[in-house]
Amino acid sequence: MLSKEKNELLCRVATGTPMANTLRENFWIPVAISSKLIADGKPIPIRVFGEDFVAFRATDGRVGIFDERCPHRGASLLLARNEDNALRCIYHGFKFSVTGQTVEVPTEPRNPEAFCRSVPLHHYPVREAAGVIWVWLGRSQMKQFPEFEWTKVPANQVYATKQTLRCNWLQNVEGGMDSAHVSILHQSWLGQPGTTPTFVTDDLAPVYEIDQFEGGFRYAAIRTTKAGKYIRVSQFIMPWYCFVPPRDFPHGDRLVLMSTPVDDTHVTYWNVVYNPYKPLTPSFQVPAEDPDNFPPATMGGREEAWGQDRGAMARGHFSGFPHLNTEDFAVAESQGPIADRSIEFLNAGDRAVVQLRRQLLDLVEGTQRLGGAAAFPHDKIDYGRIRAYADVRADSSTWRNLLVEAA
Repeated sequence: MLSKEKNELLCRVATGTPMANTLRENFWIPVAISSKLIADGKPIPIRVFGEDFVAFRATDGRVGIFDERCPHRGASLLLARNEDNALRCIYHGFKFSVTGQTVEVPTEPRNPEAFCRSVPLHHYPVREAAGVIWVWLGRSQMKQFPEFEWTKVPANQVYATKQTLRCNWLQNVEGGMDSAHVSILHQSWLGQPGTTPTFVTDDLAPVYEIDQFEGGFRYAAIRTTKAGKYIRVSQFIMPWYCFVPPRDFPHGDRLVLMSTPVDDTHVTYWNVVYNPYKPLTPSFQVPAEDPDNFPPATMGGREEAWGQDRGAMARGHFSGFPHLNTEDFAVAESQGPIADRSIEFLNAGDRAVVQLRRQLLDLVEGTQRLGGAAAFPHDKIDYGRIRAYADVRADSSTWRNLLVEAA
């Protein structure tokens, strides 16, 4: 369990809090699906750390991200005209280029060029990779972009989706690093293309072995099954990257989860499926539905049991939810808007979650001690070689040797 004070330190992410400062000053933030931004199309809303931003794709294809409120009188730039590589506020016509310069103020009669240079528009650096828009929101020097292998594969080898959940960001991150729940919560989906084999239900209490390194950790969840020692090696890179083992290693589709804070009580869940070797194969993880709203969100809240279908349970489905990820959504939201970790009763199946919390606490507390100057060790991480994997072996003690195969 955590003290209430440490739980607050990890969970509170409004601008100005220690965690928000740590995340903003050290990490690029994924904020939008690339395909949602059309050249000269409508701007889209972005909300991160309790702040509102606007994103748009300019005439020439570049992406701009600004504070949502026009610096003139505060009208929303979601209403703006997107034209000529710029946003024009429809209230008084202030025009802002995609690179963040104020280029026109129709209502200023005297020396409008000088007035344009004085307008305090906040705009932010942007990157596009893996079908995702990323933004740098820090005030300090821009840090390294995490060039994982999935950020550099061709477009037909990666597919990103996202969904907004009604809970704190950490609840979702913890779910991504919790291998013990797979055999129980997700048992009705086991064996489907891209998922875990059914024999993981042979052993509901995996043994964990954890290796910590700068910037994250890897762990083996070892199950004794009828097929042998089934080893699932997951990797966590701070602050929210969860690498989930593929079923068919090494050439099967892979999965990365991200959970970015919207505010204290909402999180954006990201599901990135990729394959470094070949185009993705059709599966329930690579749908034709709206990538900005997938997998399906839970319906209602506590009063509606998050949309759980008891009829489906009576017919044999374990959880009564329509998608594997919706099961995760329901249990995360059911823990409350901000889970109270001071009343938990943990066991051996929670070792990876405990490790995750410890490393995030070390990061935010170290940043506090140094007055916000602590830098995440990006240079110590070989992002392009981070992978998860799963395999059946006769001897589980050699799982670390498989890291060479995984890379």
